[in-house]
Amino acid sequence: MSTALIDDIAERAYAKLLPLLRGGQVLVGVSNRHVHLSHEDLQTLFGLDEFEVYRPVRQPGEFAATQHVTVHGPKASFENVRCMGPCRAKSQAELSLTDCRALGLAAPITQSGHLDQAAWVDIEGPRGVIRRQAGMVAARHIHMGDADARALGLKDQDLVSVEFDGIRGVVGHNFIIRTKPEWVPEIHLDTDEANAFGVSSGDFGRIVKD
Repeated sequence: MSTALIDDIAERAYAKLLPLLRGGQVLVGVSNRHVHLSHEDLQTLFGLDEFEVYRPVRQPGEFAATQHVTVHGPKASFENVRCMGPCRAKSQAELSLTDCRALGLAAPITQSGHLDQAAWVDIEGPRGVIRRQAGMVAARHIHMGDADARALGLKDQDLVSVEFDGIRGVVGHNFIIRTKPEWVPEIHLDTDEANAFGVSSGDFGRIVKD
């Protein structure tokens, strides 16, 4: 699947969601455990120069890859952990707190790419194993374009609350606004948070400014 086609799919989806954003409604995306690899680590583990696209995700240019790895911790291992593309500057294993307890890791809750305090993990592919300071729990956040943030009176790194309806209706706090010009609005939760809030991918949350 070409990058142009991935971007076209994302643009059409965004056009449908824009009217909801004006009312503070943002689509939810729930992330299972996954791994991002640097170009060097992709070559080491798979002998590839780039990931093979399995399916696009909502953010333009980003996708789930066909490649999977095994993540090893001191107490356990997770097999068949999907890789996400494209490559990042540094490899990163995004886990839930439940995952970390099972693996035996003391991983920080932090923003993507902030790996100074990340837990050391072994990541295994078909061509070998690498050891990286890569294990982390993603801080809850909301992706959106710069223009979307301005329309809502927000900016990158602002903190907001999000209200979720349903049988477990709740207001969650400390969602970090993350902006890039090409991003489309999407609330990112890990599986622990989604289960606690009683929401799934495709549901909506409403931004409530703190």
